[in-house]
Amino acid sequence: MKKIGFLLLMLFIISFIFLGFRYGHILMQEEGTIRLVLAVSILDFTSQDYVEFDETEYVTRYVSRNDTKPDTIKKVLSDLGWSYQTKEGAALYFKRDKETVVVETKLFTDNYFFWDLPMESFE
Repeated sequence: MKKIGFLLLMLFIISFIFLGFRYGHILMQEEGTIRLVLAVSILDFTSQDYVEFDETEYVTRYVSRNDTKPDTIKKVLSDLGWSYQTKEGAALYFKRDKETVVVETKLFTDNYFFWDLPMESFE
């Protein structure tokens, strides 16, 4: 019984160390939350291109891998009926009828970036 307890304790410690090395830098960022670590781990262990991790009354916040930066956002908004117009700095502009929506992006780490999808884009 003591061997099983010891093995479980060692497995827990090794897992904790692995998670600390893999995701510790995320917790040190300005927006480091458990929800964000969970979203990044979902990106790491699945084939998803983006994961929602926060929502306010104005925007839905997503995290994506840095290597898919504009393509992921363009596909999501295209599926919602918006057409890509232009990029200015870290913002992407989309148009539908006479409405324009701006998707702001922010580099989070070397591997991930945030993007804010305004709520009016879902209407």
